[in-house]
Amino acid sequence: MLSNHNTINTLNTYHYFHCFWPKFQYKTKDERQLTQYQWTHSSIKQFKCNYINCNSIYKWKSQLNQHINKIHLNVRYVCVWSECHKQFTTKGDLNQHKSCVHLNEKLYKCNEENCGKKFKERQHLTQHKQCMHSSEKPFICHFNDCDKHIH
Repeated sequence: MLSNHNTINTLNTYHYFHCFWPKFQYKTKDERQLTQYQWTHSSIKQFKCNYINCNSIYKWKSQLNQHINKIHLNVRYVCVWSECHKQFTTKGDLNQHKSCVHLNEKLYKCNEENCGKKFKERQHLTQHKQCMHSSEKPFICHFNDCDKHIH
């Protein structure tokens, strides 16, 4: 795998480590970062769960840790906002819940020209873009042999 990664001295004498996989422009000054990055191209899963009768293996150590916390240790992150007490398996999910539900933040913004509409969930933004900004009409009305294509 390392054969597809190399070092290059550029004209300005900075030393960069580059990824030479086709269509990838990744470069870094830190060889360890390149080594970590190169795993994105690999299908090798090197992190195995050591719990009895568990055969789960993962590409990233963070995935293994998340698995152990969620499945074996039953770690939960609890929302303490105004007696909510909803539980989540990741801190990221808890933070997104707080932002969207309790703070009413809309994190997903439509980037289409002259739109800028915001949504709490990514899937709602995706639906909006398909319905409002796409000529694609994936549904067919079958009522009374209408057969009209609609969003």
